[in-house]
Amino acid sequence: MKGESMHLSDRFTSGIVPIMAVSVLVLYIGIVLYMAIEAWPALIHMSWMDIVTGTVWKPMAQSPVLGLAYIISASLYISLLSLIWALPLGIGTSVGLSLGVSPRIRQFCLSTIDMIAGIPSVIVGFIGLAVVVPAIQSMFSLSTGESILSASLVLAFMILPYIVTHCTESIETYRQRYEETALGLGISPWHTMKAIILPSAKGSIILSSVLAFSRAMGETMAVMMVVGNAPILPNLLGKAEPIPSLIALEMGSVEYNSLHYSGLYVAALILLIILILTNVLVYMYSWKTRKDGHHEVI
Repeated sequence: MKGESMHLSDRFTSGIVPIMAVSVLVLYIGIVLYMAIEAWPALIHMSWMDIVTGTVWKPMAQSPVLGLAYIISASLYISLLSLIWALPLGIGTSVGLSLGVSPRIRQFCLSTIDMIAGIPSVIVGFIGLAVVVPAIQSMFSLSTGESILSASLVLAFMILPYIVTHCTESIETYRQRYEETALGLGISPWHTMKAIILPSAKGSIILSSVLAFSRAMGETMAVMMVVGNAPILPNLLGKAEPIPSLIALEMGSVEYNSLHYSGLYVAALILLIILILTNVLVYMYSWKTRKDGHHEVI
């Protein structure tokens, strides 16, 4: 009777999992199609190339212009810069947690880091507005500290927990695999980390970077509060307006089914395409790594 019950449970699981997987895929495709349909009027008004390379965003002018080049550039600039700040610190923290503390303290630290990841973005943005923005303003003698630099520092704080958690887990996996053998050969733990574990965990580090980048590209509230929200040519100490901020600021007041409304859907579609392409590139890297015979834990 017990065996029959387990058999029915296995059959139910094997039947429901593919259905759920297909449902998620259909839902995802449906979202993309809906966004494409809503964006279509803007794509008729201006070509993809004109929208992506255009530098003027005036959707409510007498002759509407939907140039998103500066806005796309701002999104990429802020996200990549935040990754540059967060990645070395995240990897260093992961190495320190793996080698420098006991398992109990490591688990406590990781739990605390996970709690930090759960802080609402509006609170992080408020802290950035109260602390980071004045500090940047004072440090560089600017008229305002709202800038790409401020946004990237706030965003780096937000994506750091994702990098630390993922990298620590991967490093611990490889430590269990290699450290005992390395110690038996007289190799120090720090040299083992540098020469064996970190190179072996390269795939996991890349994956954590992509996840952090995707998180950074989609962040809205915290960035919107410290970046200045000006659709101009982005520069490190100047204001800018990334795609999520543009959508959040303008979607609530836009006229439904207007060209402006459609243009915001084009911006959202471009953001989605960037994230899809990023993840596809990582998948291709993972596939190439396995094909070449390097079995990294990704």
